[in-house]
Amino acid sequence: MCSSDLEPTFFFLGFKMPEPTPAILALQKVFGGPEVTGMGSSVTESALSEQSTLEQTALLCYQRFCGEIWERFGPENWMSQWAEVYRRPPGKTGNIVEELRGLEDHAASLAGSMILDNLDDPETARATLASVFDDPAIERLSIFRLGDGEAYSGVLIAADRGAGQAAVCLTFLMD
Repeated sequence: MCSSDLEPTFFFLGFKMPEPTPAILALQKVFGGPEVTGMGSSVTESALSEQSTLEQTALLCYQRFCGEIWERFGPENWMSQWAEVYRRPPGKTGNIVEELRGLEDHAASLAGSMILDNLDDPETARATLASVFDDPAIERLSIFRLGDGEAYSGVLIAADRGAGQAAVCLTFLMD
């Protein structure tokens, strides 16, 4: 095998990642890529092993997003609001816009509306969200509430795209 036969390899915080798909790149253009940490929004992909759950993978995405402030303010603060507030039923066709609008948790609902409506181009934001999170290849999708219970709140959308594919996470944290 020569070097031109190898697929490109991308690294994020030391983790080997697949080359992003066009849909992931479009989502990152709207919501930011893995270089965004600490505040705002970021789209990352994370390896999902057979032994790890989607929640464990989502938590890893959250920790990576927080970066150095995770330890500075303490994991107990960042985990104080952590909760799965939505899980797409197995076999259900996805509609991420309706799922975000239908969140019953008040803090998560507010963050969801910010993702959908409070951007320069909300129509493009909703279309890119749908292109990734409504893909029929999505096997599992969960939305988690984030924050420290005081100044910060947000949501993390985590989706499992099936065997051999990286999970995708959109992390959104506001103050």
